[in-house]
Amino acid sequence: MPEQTKHPYFIFPLTNVNLFPKTTKPLHIFEPRYVQMVEESIAKQIPIAVCFVPEGSKEIRPVAGYGLPKIIESRDDQTMLIFMTGLGKVRLDIDRIQITNFLQMADGEMIQEEVLLEESFKPKYRALSEALVRWIRGHISDQQQQEIFIRGLTGPREVVGAFAAYLIFDYDLQYEMMEIISINEQIKFLYRLLESGKLAST
Repeated sequence: MPEQTKHPYFIFPLTNVNLFPKTTKPLHIFEPRYVQMVEESIAKQIPIAVCFVPEGSKEIRPVAGYGLPKIIESRDDQTMLIFMTGLGKVRLDIDRIQITNFLQMADGEMIQEEVLLEESFKPKYRALSEALVRWIRGHISDQQQQEIFIRGLTGPREVVGAFAAYLIFDYDLQYEMMEIISINEQIKFLYRLLESGKLAST
């Protein structure tokens, strides 16, 4: 397989945060350097990699979800609310982070995930889908929001991303999911957690 072309990414290190593909995460941006990062990302169309940092550590993990921010609200106190939608995953060259104007950047290689669902994994996929819908019905009180969420679950990647983001409470396990590139292996991993009872109540 030919080597993937590397592209620059802004580094946004966040404790216990993973951005899964096909999911959207609201983020409150209050540090001036990260406000600048959001503005530059939009102006220059440079993606932001939301990088997992384990609690109590400063270690930036190399596999990250990335996206382009959407500003929802710019406030008078110079803070902002943004939505980050995961466009995919990237493997960052963490050992070569560059800092310019207090902003961290690194080159990264887009991870090509294996997204074809094998027939043998469809029963597990259906079980995960049903568990996720139960969670939505039980944890989102607004019925209209429930239906919007459920309608957005259009395929395995959407279901897997939402399941990992909302039903896995252990952030290290979330990061393990980030590292798995095959949709079938992701489903196997999540189904094992579902059977073990180590998830949010469904």
